Amino acid sequence: MVIAKWGLLLLTGTLAIADGPPNQLTPAEMKAGWKLLFDGKTLAGWEPHSTSSPNATGDWSVANGSILCPGTTAGWLASSGTYTNYVLKLEFRGRAGVNSGVFLRSEKTGQPHITGYELQIWDNQPAGYNTGSLVNSVKAAPVKIIPDEWNTYEITADGEHFLVMLNGKTVLDARDSKHVSAGVIGLQCQPDNRIEFRNLRLLPLRP
Repeated sequence: MVIAKWGLLLLTGTLAIADGPPNQLTPAEMKAGWKLLFDGKTLAGWEPHSTSSPNATGDWSVANGSILCPGTTAGWLASSGTYTNYVLKLEFRGRAGVNSGVFLRSEKTGQPHITGYELQIWDNQPAGYNTGSLVNSVKAAPVKIIPDEWNTYEITADGEHFLVMLNGKTVLDARDSKHVSAGVIGLQCQPDNRIEFRNLRLLPLRP
């Protein structure tokens, strides 16, 4: 029944994203309880954090309807709100070999890939935790991002159960219990790795 519920949620959301403009919720999504995490114009609802020094927070900005990491300094961007169980959908775009990630259930202080999960965006991670993997926890099925085009992530985090889809294909369906409490959503910025994010939306599943 859980799988059926997830399938319905993902199908409904996928159709809505395909039919609607970027960074907006459709009437069906609003009725279903989806939350828009990025308005397409400002970084309202997001907080930059450092990974090395206080002045290195990623130089995040908004450009052409997307959240932009230019790759000048390392850093990460955290959602102001915290979330526990949810379906998260987003799009990202970067060159071939881009190194970035999405943090799940991380704390605002400390290293987000340690206090929570890092969902990998990197096709050649040395230890094999490539795109779609939860770094240092679970490895995804082999997959490659489409360089210089918008790629879609659909992530369901429900307790210790994680389901990850990249461009409509399931690449990870696994369980891990290291981080099951509430945390922020985060976006990673690495030096010399320009990447953009847009269409960030979240559907809470249960407390």
